[in-house]
Amino acid sequence: PGTGGFALVGESATPIYEDLNSPKGREAYGLEEETMRDVHVVPMRVKDGDDASCLNLNRALQPRLLGVKPSELSDRGAFLLAPQGAGWSLLDLNATAGEIPGIVDANTLQWAIQKKLGDTVEYHDDRGQTLGVKVVAAITGSMLQGNVLVAESEFVKRFPNSGGYRFFLIACPHEKTRAVREHLSRQLSDRGLELVSTAQRLGEFQAVENTYLSIFQALGGLGLLLGSAGLAIVVARNVLERRREFGLLAAVGFRARQLRQLVFAEHRRLIAAALLIGTASALLAVWPNLAGKGGGFPVREVVLLLVGLALGCLFWTWLATRLALRGSGVAALRSE
Repeated sequence: PGTGGFALVGESATPIYEDLNSPKGREAYGLEEETMRDVHVVPMRVKDGDDASCLNLNRALQPRLLGVKPSELSDRGAFLLAPQGAGWSLLDLNATAGEIPGIVDANTLQWAIQKKLGDTVEYHDDRGQTLGVKVVAAITGSMLQGNVLVAESEFVKRFPNSGGYRFFLIACPHEKTRAVREHLSRQLSDRGLELVSTAQRLGEFQAVENTYLSIFQALGGLGLLLGSAGLAIVVARNVLERRREFGLLAAVGFRARQLRQLVFAEHRRLIAAALLIGTASALLAVWPNLAGKGGGFPVREVVLLLVGLALGCLFWTWLATRLALRGSGVAALRSE
């Protein structure tokens, strides 16, 4: 769904004015009929702006605008839009003199421009007037990250100086992808057309996102390690403060193993309460994101994590108790 059913995505250095789906447009660039059979090009007009993809760490104020015919995408059922039931026809509705509807990639909306559905992104049109693009829907996890899409009819009205098309989505049979890419790049080389696989483009964005996630996971794992190790400090301090008490128990016949079992019995409720509170707060924090995913709740991963944490807590408790109860407890009683 992230590719929208398209095989190639491309950008040209200079505008292309001809319709590459028509016989006349293909003839203008010498495109072979056999190679271009079953190939459909969705052209988009471009108003340059800030890079709002995950490849840019800075906050984007005015992301790049793309003008597209909504029917070109709605007829193909391209991309998954949120909220549920939203369609590309929203781009043709409710346009006013100072505001037009727009659709943005969900990640771009949340992280790059830090807005939500219903908010407005401000631009200045070619007449110098303020233009608001109201976000009416978001594209879920797409390779259109970093762009704001508006209706081509409104784009032409507001930005008449941005003529021609410079952004292209190309649908073609999978087995012809390489041939179509090489043919179009060669025939439109004078326009500076550069085509890449949509899967590659999406993979580049996901690689950056996965790097961020890996960093956060490493930091989270370090936090869990330090938290479970902190339990050992609590247990060790508790045992050391009661060393005389345990020395008395040892003097009246309690064995070291029995003392360790006693300490563990006292702290098992602490371990259970810590795991319960930590799990509940973590689920509460991530539930909105989990509810929006289609893969379901990761039961197996959560269970494995809890088991690992429980084993870690048991290990640290055992280690702290063993170190704190080393040697004879008789020496602790001599100061009594």
